Amino acid sequence: MEPILHIQGDAHSSLTPLIFIHAVSGLAWPYMALGNLSNTSDPARSRPVYGISSPVYSVSRYTLPPSLEEIAKEYVERLQSELQPHGPYLLGGWSMGGMIAVKMAEILQAKKETVQQVILLDSINPEKYPAFVNEEEHRIIADGLFTNVCQAMGMADLADNSDDEDNRSDASEASDDGSTMSDEEDDNLHRLFSTMRRHIHASTLSIASTEPGKLLPPNSVCHTNVTLVKCTQLSETVPALFSARQRCIRRCALHPTLQWRPQNFDRFRTLLIDARHDSLFDEEHVEVVTSMLRQILESC
Repeated sequence: MEPILHIQGDAHSSLTPLIFIHAVSGLAWPYMALGNLSNTSDPARSRPVYGISSPVYSVSRYTLPPSLEEIAKEYVERLQSELQPHGPYLLGGWSMGGMIAVKMAEILQAKKETVQQVILLDSINPEKYPAFVNEEEHRIIADGLFTNVCQAMGMADLADNSDDEDNRSDASEASDDGSTMSDEEDDNLHRLFSTMRRHIHASTLSIASTEPGKLLPPNSVCHTNVTLVKCTQLSETVPALFSARQRCIRRCALHPTLQWRPQNFDRFRTLLIDARHDSLFDEEHVEVVTSMLRQILESC
């Protein structure tokens, strides 16, 4: 699995590519659910769209960066060396992906590159997340997120045993059509989800460790336009969360800009969607998300 995934569009198009950054799972696969983001049905004239997945899925003995800043630096280097050496750039991401995209924009600006637009798909400003109280709270939250991702992918049985080589679920050995997976396929599946669990644990720590002013200095201006696609339905929080964190997450989710400071950007606008955070790419909402993204891209 290569870190940069071609999702749609003509790779040789003259239109600026749109680069999506993975969410907390580390995988860019959810963006594959999007419909055509170009205002043409001609494949030869369509905008190229790519997704960046974490190299943890493709690089042996990969060390996960300890902070969002380090992740952003690595992805900028990979983007410029493997796909797009110079701007203008179009960046975006769902949840954690939007957080990374904002930092990438600042890094690219420091390199004298132009970032036309950053699209935040229900991404909260991570500087507003409180640090974990202890390792137990971190584990509970990360495990809860991992379970949610497994359920969303139709692999709920793997949530409890992805890190246990001796406890393989019979359900995970059957495909949707009832056929049985080979031992190699089963091993690859469990390896994938075990890696995902590790990525989620590292990512949640990176988010909660983002100190105020670390992502964007309070008085700085990142010269790009930002569009926030904000969900209006609140998601359920992990039941075992401390009440203080529950209140913080709710306060952030209800904030009109998800705690981003509009003055940090050339332009900041918010578009609302009647959906929950975890369901943005579900069948019932993805057509609306596609339409909103096409609207955003019309001026790019």
